[in-house]
Amino acid sequence: MKKLILLLLLTGLVFAQIPTSEYLYLDILSDLSAQLPNRNPAYLSTNNIPYSYAFQYRYNNSSGDYRLPFSPETKNYSNLEVSAYHEMDNGLLFAGRFAYRNELRTNKLWLHNAETNIDIPFYFADSTTGDFGLNGIDWNIIFSYPLNEHTQFAVDLFYNVDEQFKSVFPKPNSKRNDLHIRPAISFQGKRSSLGLMGSYFQFKEDIETKKYSLEQGRSPIFIRIRGLDRPLLTYAETSEKRLQYIRGYGFSANFDLGDILLGETNYEHSQAQITDGGSYPVKQGNWDMSRFYYRVDLKSTVTSFLNADLFFKQSWSQARGYHPNLNSRIFASSNRHFEGGLLLPYHPSRSESWIGSISYSFQDIKREDNFLGLLHYIPGNTLHLNMRYTYELKSILYELNAAYNNINMGESIVYDDLSDWYYNMITSNEITYYATDREEFKAGIKIIFPYQDMKITLMETYKELRPINTETRYRIAQTQIEIMF
Repeated sequence: MKKLILLLLLTGLVFAQIPTSEYLYLDILSDLSAQLPNRNPAYLSTNNIPYSYAFQYRYNNSSGDYRLPFSPETKNYSNLEVSAYHEMDNGLLFAGRFAYRNELRTNKLWLHNAETNIDIPFYFADSTTGDFGLNGIDWNIIFSYPLNEHTQFAVDLFYNVDEQFKSVFPKPNSKRNDLHIRPAISFQGKRSSLGLMGSYFQFKEDIETKKYSLEQGRSPIFIRIRGLDRPLLTYAETSEKRLQYIRGYGFSANFDLGDILLGETNYEHSQAQITDGGSYPVKQGNWDMSRFYYRVDLKSTVTSFLNADLFFKQSWSQARGYHPNLNSRIFASSNRHFEGGLLLPYHPSRSESWIGSISYSFQDIKREDNFLGLLHYIPGNTLHLNMRYTYELKSILYELNAAYNNINMGESIVYDDLSDWYYNMITSNEITYYATDREEFKAGIKIIFPYQDMKITLMETYKELRPINTETRYRIAQTQIEIMF
């Protein structure tokens, strides 16, 4: 177990990637392939199966006053799941995960969409602030089959269905139905490997506000947000319905040349159509998003106990929104991140391991409303420090980790001469959020210990965002327990 755990810890620290499609669009973490190189399911084999089956409970709580305008005041997230691994007689390897989750988001402003702050230009809302509850189930299965001694083929399937309700008038609800398919292949030699993976996904969100009772004596104000300002306001007396349909595809690759030169890359492109009206749909616009990421690591051995890893990584995303009738671009955004650093794994003994890293990054955000002539550009740089310590004593594995990020933002460029009420109330606060100098602290502890015929994992993590020279904070805490057989 010790060798596998240390390998997974090193993999997780070295290859921190851009958010997966499920996490970006759905706020779902699927763990079956999270610890595999570049999340490629074709690397799953009998040599790295962590357990036969397991039960896990995870609870997340986030709250604070340093947040984006459409983020809830507090978010409570509970996830209960069961997972299993099994090898068939014909060599086929099966991995499966089934999860139920429940969310409560309090004092969420306006938006009906389940997920916000994705940097897309179209949202649907009403003029009230309220609590949102969400219930959903998702499952993830992997089939992996060895084609020969060095080649493995796999398919990763993900499916989700959930429903969200707002507690206050006009009480909209959002239903989502989501599918993601990833075929993959890996080639593994004695000292080198290559992995390739494709993906196709479709995420569907159906938002509906049902017909109101005349006895209520009131009519909601619906807000159709397009771009950075001047949304369309309607005073409704009948039901409203919005459909967002996202389709996308992606490709990824990774290689390992003798554990000296390692690399990975991911590309994803998605498109969405937005319509209102149910049986008689009215186009509201469409948007597309492209995301790209790569990382290269050059590793060397300093001593028998100490290694060195120089790495560089880059990621960017671009989103564009288009008018439903004019067929012209009305919105564009881009996010870029460049980072280079040094990682030092140190193993003083078979039971002890230190892994530390230091890196420096440059990032910028650019958003423009082409229809209204609004723009903002926000550059910045970050110092990253990470440390992870593991120690095994009497079959009990202890892990401590800590991280610190110092984020310094540069001078922003803002064009807002033609701004109106929505820009002053929402967009300007988003600019302030991104342009604020801040610090991030993270600490965690994990303990894995045997009990009878099983292993139990206890984990606690805490993260805090602190803007410089202010009293505002944002805190994220997670508690997890897992029982493995």
